[in-house]
Amino acid sequence: MWAHFSGVRRIAAVALASSRELLRERILYVLVGFALLLIGTALLLGELSVGQERRIVLDVGLGAIRVLGIAMAIVLGVRLLEREIERRAIYILLTKPVRRWEVLLGKLIGGALLLFASVAAMTGGLLLTLAAAGRPWREELPLLLPVVFLFWLQSLMAMAIALLFSTFSTSTLSTLSALGLVLIGHASREFLQWAEVVRSPLLALLCRAFYYALPNMQNLNFTAAAVHGREITLSIIGMASAYVVLYLVVVLILAAIAFHGREFR
Repeated sequence: MWAHFSGVRRIAAVALASSRELLRERILYVLVGFALLLIGTALLLGELSVGQERRIVLDVGLGAIRVLGIAMAIVLGVRLLEREIERRAIYILLTKPVRRWEVLLGKLIGGALLLFASVAAMTGGLLLTLAAAGRPWREELPLLLPVVFLFWLQSLMAMAIALLFSTFSTSTLSTLSALGLVLIGHASREFLQWAEVVRSPLLALLCRAFYYALPNMQNLNFTAAAVHGREITLSIIGMASAYVVLYLVVVLILAAIAFHGREFR
């Protein structure tokens, strides 16, 4: 029992240190600021479209939160290990009584906390924009919270994928690989449709394998529901959360295997 408690303390220490390190990343503030600027611009666009203020503000605002949140997750996910390796602090960290998988889990948790704060800040900016457009934010909040929560889960998947690639590749290749995989993940449903129409059983099997292996980002995007005032049921949120947790576990296991076999010289 004491060993488990010590493991939690080690993971928490790594998470806290990682979140502090990421706070120094200027790109974080640039992306959050850019997202808030886009959300503010949506107010101006809404004023130019009489009767469409709410729809335009939500379309632009939620799109900015989603896209820039994923971009932020990929950049920070790569930087989680890159900073330690560049500064050679990884040597000191690995000499301490901490397992490599605990390092990865702690860093992912630290990044997740920072992503949560960033998404919360952008959501607050969106609510202020809606209030400025004459919309009662208390009525919009129940519709927005599930949507931005699922956006945060999307960002977590992107961050975990970036962290996985950074365990065995350079920062540039890790960023490009993670970005490519996430972009393909937004169209993963197409692989399932292709599996139904191709004639070759091998190609059909391959398409289904791609569908289940790629991060299914489409199932976590409910922007249209918020725009049209439809509530997202708890069952949908629960299933989406379970899928993300399962995907994160698989990615972290792969990252731990790759990180365990990596030698630092």
